[in-house]
Amino acid sequence: MVLYRQVYDALRDRIEDGTYAVGDRLPSEAELSREHSVSAITVKRALDLLRADGLIVRRPRLGTFVTSARPQAPGAPGAVAARPLIGCVVTNFDDTFGSRVLEGLLAGAGTDDHLVLMRSSGDVDREDASIRSLLDAGVSGLVLQPSSSEYIPPAALELVTRRFPLVILDRVYDGIPVSAVRSDNLAGAIAATAHLFELGHTSVGFVSAASHVSTSEERRNGWVHAHAAFHRTLDGTAELRAIGSTVPGSTVTKEEDVDRLVAFVRAHPHLTGYLAAEYNIALLLREACRRLGLRVPEDVSVVCFDHPDAAFDDGLFRFTHVRQQQRALGERAIEGVRRQREDPRTVDKVMLPTELVPGASTAPPPPSR
Repeated sequence: MVLYRQVYDALRDRIEDGTYAVGDRLPSEAELSREHSVSAITVKRALDLLRADGLIVRRPRLGTFVTSARPQAPGAPGAVAARPLIGCVVTNFDDTFGSRVLEGLLAGAGTDDHLVLMRSSGDVDREDASIRSLLDAGVSGLVLQPSSSEYIPPAALELVTRRFPLVILDRVYDGIPVSAVRSDNLAGAIAATAHLFELGHTSVGFVSAASHVSTSEERRNGWVHAHAAFHRTLDGTAELRAIGSTVPGSTVTKEEDVDRLVAFVRAHPHLTGYLAAEYNIALLLREACRRLGLRVPEDVSVVCFDHPDAAFDDGLFRFTHVRQQQRALGERAIEGVRRQREDPRTVDKVMLPTELVPGASTAPPPPSR
């Protein structure tokens, strides 16, 4: 018998025989770990089963209390579905990036786990509070898309030290032993920039958001690497990393960013191609070019990351873009949580390949430019 079932059976017997009466507080997880000579993760899984049976309830900052001496039938008042919880905290999601990831998370959870989703909107304090709230709710694992790659929420760092099942989604923390699932943004950016060079563009710019996440940095590095691979001189002024309206929680308006892009494009007339780090940034860049009398792709070519499917919108302008395996990102994140629930020592670093999808936004540069 697996260890968590042994702990579950022992605690359930004590509840049913009255050793722990209704209303009593159970020993802490640390005390139960010592008593049964098992890990904290094993105790938590046993408690999750007791909670699913409706025998106990977790009260934040107070402890775990017995609520019934007999398991409650599914559907009875106050009964809890007999599936463990997996928490998920994301910065934001839309049809460009995120919605398909959520599909993958739900598909990965299937009928074995409940998925509880919270959104931080890029607020680090809300992010930390969301993690703690999910822990108080009794989640058995956590998928986290941090708002920054330079700052790890204290609550998440505590989970790493406890070896609590945690998977970082779409980000990377260097030097921290934590599982992560992300796309190969570096290779994707190299392929996107190379596509422009192969079309004949000699000067390619880079535009990204003013955010501190590893995905943006990896995409910039890919743009730099492609210049080296094609023996092209890198113009240090040919990048704009100040777009704010696409950042969750930002107060920068779309119009402010379009004005910023108009000024940037006007100041760099030699640039005939651009790599935009996000689809929405590509939209802003296309509008800026339109205001300057430049057409995409006749005058300026643009490649971006991600693109809404819009399968039924035949009139949607489709950019050449780097496609991520978004659904697979979600599925692999859930798989990572489950692997850690079975073995808390597991640390998986998963990187999924990307694909360059041709669209209507790229063409050879015009002879006049």
